Amino acid sequence: MTLIRSTDHLITWRSSVLGQTIALVPTMGALHSGHIALIKHAAQQCDVVVVSVFVNAMQFGKSSDFDQYPRSLDTDHAASIAAGATIVFAPSAADMFPANFDNYITPSTVADDFEGASRPGHFAGVVTVVNRLFDLVEPHIAIFGAKDYQQVVVIRDMTRALHPSIEIQRVETIRDTDGLALSSRNARLSPSARKSAKVIADALSRLHSVFQTGQVDSSVLKQTAHDVLQTQPDLTIEYLEIVDSETLKRQDQASQKPSVVLFAGIIDEVRLIDNIELQKGSTDVDRHHFDLPDTER
Repeated sequence: MTLIRSTDHLITWRSSVLGQTIALVPTMGALHSGHIALIKHAAQQCDVVVVSVFVNAMQFGKSSDFDQYPRSLDTDHAASIAAGATIVFAPSAADMFPANFDNYITPSTVADDFEGASRPGHFAGVVTVVNRLFDLVEPHIAIFGAKDYQQVVVIRDMTRALHPSIEIQRVETIRDTDGLALSSRNARLSPSARKSAKVIADALSRLHSVFQTGQVDSSVLKQTAHDVLQTQPDLTIEYLEIVDSETLKRQDQASQKPSVVLFAGIIDEVRLIDNIELQKGSTDVDRHHFDLPDTER
């Protein structure tokens, strides 16, 4: 059995793999090549890989967004197993959060700004469901994509407090050939908007290139990116900030500590997020992509 649909069956299965190392890849399904990269990475780390597929209503501000989120369990299950997963855990909402459930988690203060400010309650939903998955799966390692940078930091803080034995691993963002970060939301972009969205990767790449020349003033670096972003009138910018990679505090000088650029914007009524880490000598965003075969797009 490689598909488990209930928590009871998961607990029974978990008792059968005692003594083996377990990696967990939490997802909301609609898997793309970014997710596949996480699963393949997980298979290299541990004996057993659990991929969870659960669309968590607590992470959505609008019920319409939750209702419209794509669901493709059969395809997700097949793709997960092909990538190296041992099982796919796809519980119902009633099973994950029964009527007597009361273990709701409050995220740390790193959740307050950026996505936390734009999507109130989102990170509380994230840490609550991840904590529940950790309790059920009891993984040794949990793996997340770097595209949702703030989310990984929020989960890391929760894990340090409640599950210190679990290692959080962040895997580099997977990008399409034009640089756009892979996301389930990309499927909602019209063809013209999909082409326009390339400006996001272009702007981050330009900022990174200027940083590599020795420029560390955050205001100058951000303006460099804004100059590129403003060439696309269909894009509405929500935020573009340079922050400390651990605390997510805004930085006046990008060189003081390891930094990351966080971005969010809306195009064609689709909200997109992206980021790039600023490290001397690292490659720019244009090189962080895979030329993917059509079967994995």
